[in-house]
Amino acid sequence: MLMPAMKPGVLYITYDGVLEPLGDSQVVSYLERLAIGASIALLSFEKDVDLNDEPRVAAMSRRLSEKNIAWVRLKYHKNPPVVSTALDCMLGIRHARRICRRRHVQILHARSYVPALIALGARSATGAKFLFDMRGFWVDEKVEAGHWKAGGFLYRVGKWWERRFYREADAIVSLTSAGARALPELGVATRSGVPIEVIPTCADLDRFKPAPKEPELLRALGLEGSTVIGCVGTMENWYMRSDMVAALACFARSIANMKILLVTRDDHRALRADLEAAGIPPERLVITRAMFSEMPRWIRLFDAGVFFIRPAFSKRASAATKLAEFLGCGIPVIINDGVGDSGQLVRDGGVGVVLDAVGDVAYQQALPKIRELLTDQSIHDRCRTLATQVFDLQVGVNRYEKLYRRLASGVNDANA
Repeated sequence: MLMPAMKPGVLYITYDGVLEPLGDSQVVSYLERLAIGASIALLSFEKDVDLNDEPRVAAMSRRLSEKNIAWVRLKYHKNPPVVSTALDCMLGIRHARRICRRRHVQILHARSYVPALIALGARSATGAKFLFDMRGFWVDEKVEAGHWKAGGFLYRVGKWWERRFYREADAIVSLTSAGARALPELGVATRSGVPIEVIPTCADLDRFKPAPKEPELLRALGLEGSTVIGCVGTMENWYMRSDMVAALACFARSIANMKILLVTRDDHRALRADLEAAGIPPERLVITRAMFSEMPRWIRLFDAGVFFIRPAFSKRASAATKLAEFLGCGIPVIINDGVGDSGQLVRDGGVGVVLDAVGDVAYQQALPKIRELLTDQSIHDRCRTLATQVFDLQVGVNRYEKLYRRLASGVNDANA
C-alpha cells in the first residue's frame, strides 16, 4: 500500500458514468481502495436517466465523499454523433484543467480513448504523468461495429490520436495479455521503458463469493428445484444476442428441468418474444432486473452463466466483467472463444465450456460437457480459486498502486 505521506494527486477520467452498473463495478470499486493511498478526484460523464435519479446521485455523492474522493460529474451528450463527443471533450478538458490546478494533480488516469484525449488536453497545463488505461482497441471497435468506415475520415483521425496516446503515455494498462501482444499489429509505438501492465476487469470477491441459493428468492421466481442457466447484464452491442438466445433454447430443450434466467436492463418484452419464438414456453423463462448492489445474490441462483461476445481483432483487448463475477460466486460459464484471454483461462482453469463456434451443431456438441459441469462437485471450488488468482479486485488495485507509485516518483525505466 502507498504510505499516506506519499499520497500522489490523481485525476481519474471516465466516459462511463459511475451511476451505471459498469461504472460502479469497474471505477468506483477500484477508486474506493485506491483512495487509501492516493488523493483522488473523479471526472465522469453521466447520462440524463441517471442524473435524474436524485436519491441515487445523492447516495453516490455520499459514498465517494466518505472515501475523500472529489467527484465532478458532467452530462453525457449522445446526439448528434461525433459533435456531441467533441463537445464532451471540450467541457472535459476545461474541467480537468481546473481540477489539475486546484488539486496539484500528478497523475492523469484516463479510462479509454475519449478520456485519454481529455487527459492530453489537460496535461498541457500541468506536468502530470499520463496513465493510458486503454480498455480495448476503441477505433477498431468502431469500425468492426459498423459505426465508422475503415480508412474513412473519422477512422484516420481516431488512428492519429491513438498513435499519440501510446506515444505520449507514461504507463499503459491492458485488460488482457492478448491485447498487449497485439500492439504491434495495432501499428502503435511506445517510448522506451514505458510499462505495460495487464490488469483484467476484476470483481470485489468479498461481495461476489459463493453462498447457497436463497430459498425465498427461488420461490419468488419459481425456480425451486430447477437447473438455472442464463445471462446477466446486457445482451446488446458486442454480445451476440441471437446466438445466445438460440443456445439457451437448445440447452433448455435438452436439459431436463432447466429454466432460463435473464437478469438485465435490456428490453424485457423483446427478449421474451425472441425466446418464445425460439420455442421456450413462458413458464420456463424468468426475466428480471437488479441493482448492481444486489447482483451477487442473483448470480448465486445460477448453475451456469452464458455469454457470447463477437470475436474480432478489437476484442483481443477486451475482458467481460461478468466472467470475474460468475467465477467469484463459484458459478461456471459457457462462452465462445476468440475474445481476449477468456477462452484460455476457462479451459486451463476447468471452469466451464468454451465453444469453438456458435450455431446449432456447436450447441448440440457442447451438451455432454455442459451436463458434466452441472454434476461436477468440485467445479465451484475451481471457479473460486481461479477468480482469486486472476480477478480479485485487491490484486488489480495493488497493480494500479504500483503504477501510481512509479509515476509519482518520476521513475521511467524498464527495470523499475
